[in-house]
Amino acid sequence: MKCLANSPGQTLAAMLFVVAGSCASAQPPGALSKGDLITGTGVVVDGSSLDIKSNRIRIWGVDTPERGAWCYRNGSRWKPMDDSTAALRRCLQGKTVTCRVQKVERSWFRRRHTSECWTDDGLDVGECMIRAGWATDYSCFSDGYYSDLETEAKNKGLGLWQCDHGPSTRRWGRQGPGVLCETPIYRPAGPGPK
Repeated sequence: MKCLANSPGQTLAAMLFVVAGSCASAQPPGALSKGDLITGTGVVVDGSSLDIKSNRIRIWGVDTPERGAWCYRNGSRWKPMDDSTAALRRCLQGKTVTCRVQKVERSWFRRRHTSECWTDDGLDVGECMIRAGWATDYSCFSDGYYSDLETEAKNKGLGLWQCDHGPSTRRWGRQGPGVLCETPIYRPAGPGPK
């Protein structure tokens, strides 16, 4: 048998290279994939994201204000992100959340799971946010699934619709305004009939 390395340091480096190469392509244990369900207590991150068991969940079909987004409300400058985040906490308060993963993306140093979510009483989390006016229908992914609820919230002047010129959410696809949207990921199935 021929030795591949001349020193113990080279042998250790070669072993680490082999181990690192095999781990880089493997999916982490317990990682979620498209179609998987995850259930637990939702810890709210912002108006459209929550964590369940350390998995970052992005709620399908909704758009909420990003940090730093602002509008004028009754002539005064207003940053509605904190209010949108508080609204998601109210939607989830004291309830168990189940999410069905539809898309897995890498966002910074973690995976983000775009998912349809509902609470243990059957409430669609996206619907809760849009009905109260704290999110808008992200039509690039939803194909207008929540548009009727958005119109109701707009007509009532709820949540983000308190902005003098409409909400400060991003209303277009990833390539910017005027560019065709992505194809919707899927149509929600939910826990049962709506």
